[in-house]
Amino acid sequence: MEDKNTQNDLRGELPKADDNVVVNGDMSNVVRDKLRDTEVKPMVRTTNIPTSERTKLENAIEPLDTIVKTGEPLPNNKIVSDSDRTTVSEISDIVSKQIQLTKQPPVVIDGSSLSDSDRARLIIEEDKRRDVNNERFKDLEIAFEEEQKRRLLFDEQIKVMKSEFELFLKKTFPQFVGERNIKDSDIQRTESEVNRLKEDGKLKVKDIQKKQVERLEREKERKLIESNLKINKLTRAEVQTFFEEELIIEQKQKLSLNPEIENLNEVQKTLKEIGEAELRLGRKIIPHRDIVESEDSDFDVNSYTKPTDILIKE
Repeated sequence: MEDKNTQNDLRGELPKADDNVVVNGDMSNVVRDKLRDTEVKPMVRTTNIPTSERTKLENAIEPLDTIVKTGEPLPNNKIVSDSDRTTVSEISDIVSKQIQLTKQPPVVIDGSSLSDSDRARLIIEEDKRRDVNNERFKDLEIAFEEEQKRRLLFDEQIKVMKSEFELFLKKTFPQFVGERNIKDSDIQRTESEVNRLKEDGKLKVKDIQKKQVERLEREKERKLIESNLKINKLTRAEVQTFFEEELIIEQKQKLSLNPEIENLNEVQKTLKEIGEAELRLGRKIIPHRDIVESEDSDFDVNSYTKPTDILIKE
């Protein structure tokens, strides 16, 4: 017969009141609270975010970038960054440092304190949670694969934009560009190919977005199963919001690329740009350091005030 003390050591303790266990019907509120940070975070890259050790190692050991067909601005035609200058001693410090656990360990329920019926339910619910996590992990892998497809699609869109610009130059300034990039006989064919590639790119983006919505629907079903658990409940820290954040980021990107959607006036646009500039700087804008007067500055009593009078340099 198994020793009771050994059983208690293996299974741990019951969840405490301060573990923030998700109760029935509270799943949507927990998800909403966890999404607030994603909602307010702007679509800009900040400079005050610490670089992870993994990123530091990847940047340090990657090959040097080279400049081709543009002369030799540097010795041996290579670009050297700060990360390339990482010393071997610094690499040793990084690889020898012990990993720090940042995730809260899962709560283990003590089955010996439960009734026979609850103990049986605990086993069944554990199987359900494992099945849900396996399905979630499969969708996560698919999402990461599609992110790589999206990056390749972005590179294709850049090429299409380049061809579209060359076509614009050819049709607008034929006397200057001549047949350098597009021959006169290929104008119609190039225009048809550009339009075809643009429509094909739109369809691919729509397909990616459709699959994002489908993953979210499956995630909602998984959260419904998790919220109905009676014994083996989730804590707030264990609630996943990756698939919800996918859609929020998608819409935020759309708004950032199309500012006319928000219908902001000039003052609101300026305040938004200042806020984003401060995020990129990692500090507040300092007037005597970051603000430069133009020739028609509004500090000049002999000039009129214009929206472009004050320039903020990043």
